[in-house]
Amino acid sequence: MIHSINASIIDANWAPLVVPPPYDSMSVEERQEHLSENPHSFLHVTRSADASHGHPTEHQRLANEGAAALTQLISEGAYSDPTEPHLFLQKIETDGIIQRSVIGAINLGEEMLHAHEDVHPGRVRALAAHFRQVQSMSSPVVVTSRDENLDLRPFEESGHTTPIRDFTAIDGTRITLWKTDIDLGALTSPLYIIDGHHRVAAANEARFERVLVAYVPPSELHLGSFDRDVDELVILPRRVVSRLSQWCDVHEVASRELAESTERGVLGLGLGDKWFTARRKDNSGLDAEFLHTTLLPELFDIHSADDQRLSYRPAGMGQRTGPVTVCLPPAELEDVFRSADLGQVMPPKSTYFLPKARSGVLVVSC
Repeated sequence: MIHSINASIIDANWAPLVVPPPYDSMSVEERQEHLSENPHSFLHVTRSADASHGHPTEHQRLANEGAAALTQLISEGAYSDPTEPHLFLQKIETDGIIQRSVIGAINLGEEMLHAHEDVHPGRVRALAAHFRQVQSMSSPVVVTSRDENLDLRPFEESGHTTPIRDFTAIDGTRITLWKTDIDLGALTSPLYIIDGHHRVAAANEARFERVLVAYVPPSELHLGSFDRDVDELVILPRRVVSRLSQWCDVHEVASRELAESTERGVLGLGLGDKWFTARRKDNSGLDAEFLHTTLLPELFDIHSADDQRLSYRPAGMGQRTGPVTVCLPPAELEDVFRSADLGQVMPPKSTYFLPKARSGVLVVSC
């Protein structure tokens, strides 16, 4: 199911300079600042997704630049030669959250990965151009299963693991890596994509035979959500609130923190400098579906999740990029399993599992 990999591993001295924050945790402006301040960041390799709304020539330009950045890192000694085939145990520690995973590869022709989210075609094309140029992967697709039996904690201190890296990344995240002989043969199918829908679609488009994956047991998954920012407001805020009252009980609150909800069926809304909670009158279906099929079209004339007026940020991270912000409560893991089992897709950025797997730790030829 999950196969051993020959991986080039980041050098311990280079790791704090190379391994970047998650791509999705930064706005376009923050990514530009990060690239300017961190010349060795692996984001110079992977920033092809910035071309998701661009022409194919822009996709190819960034793919060429990414391949050149990777070649330079390798030539300067940032990565080891490829290892013998191994699985790897990884632990990520950030903001008080710990997540363990087993890193290996899945053959796309052998294993069906069950998806739960839609993808942006432009981003898939941009990533596919990147994959075709670099012929490798470093950002693992995060997968899980319904199997509750695998506990990775004992492997940290057992004779089954050999520690090989322990470092702090650019943003203060601690990452520990071991070679391991963990037997994953008893895992039950199917495997569900948790993070990396675009990477899987792009790998298929680039005709990769396999993808790099990080298997995270369901007990180690921590659920967050994405805020949506809308960069224009064409009607008065009080009219937005009045129209929103058709579907929700709306109340003004004193701050963004009070508008942020962990309760299903309750959304937060920022309009200018005012914040509101919106409790759905009909709580059937997913909150993300309600947002994308009803509120965004009816209130803001946004009919596509790929609309350029709409941007996404992990909840509470970064700065608002427009006069409107919509906050969703985290989805539930069972929502992910149910949607994938039924062959349905949730709107993009319906889920946010943290901490995010990092690029730049391993590089695997595909």
